Amino acid sequence: MRALALVLSLIALGPARAQLFDSIAHFAAERPRFVAKVDLRGSFISNHSARVAGVKVGLEHARRFQYGIGYHFLLSPVRRWTALDDGREVELGLRLGYVAPYVDHAFYQRGPWEVRIPVQVGIGRGSQVYRDANGRRQVHRRTALVVYEPAMTVQYRFMRYLGAGAGWGFRLVWQTDGPLGEALTAPIYTFGLRVFFGELWRDVRGG
Repeated sequence: MRALALVLSLIALGPARAQLFDSIAHFAAERPRFVAKVDLRGSFISNHSARVAGVKVGLEHARRFQYGIGYHFLLSPVRRWTALDDGREVELGLRLGYVAPYVDHAFYQRGPWEVRIPVQVGIGRGSQVYRDANGRRQVHRRTALVVYEPAMTVQYRFMRYLGAGAGWGFRLVWQTDGPLGEALTAPIYTFGLRVFFGELWRDVRGG
């Protein structure tokens, strides 16, 4: 029954998916323009609230379809105490960083309102580090990461360079070289001020 439900769902989504691809192909035919973003996402790591920061650059077609690349890193401190093999207790700090190509489609635009579906797939590294008795940083564990983050965002633009937005989604993380001992897969959310650096850059250059 589950397999049948999946097949029926894919069949039902077929026309909508084809229409989406047709729309994106139409937008992509328009001349692109440069976009740059600062991306702040709230989430959770194990039992800790955590924020991930990122910078994105890319191209946008017809103000509806974007693609580009970004770099993201853990902004909030996530720490825990653990015992090493020699019995010493040390405080581990989590470090995350990954490069993520992204696509971003605005499927609804009306007046100052906009609803978008951003999706990104990242590759990077995570590690747990601590300071030894001499103050030198040591690596306790390290792993490569594959990150998949689909989301939906709602934005209200109240000035040319400023807007307010909120969003929600999910972060799926595969730790390919062994677990770090932290739960990295979790919901993600965004809320706050949006600055349109691309618009600002174009106006400065035009001036």
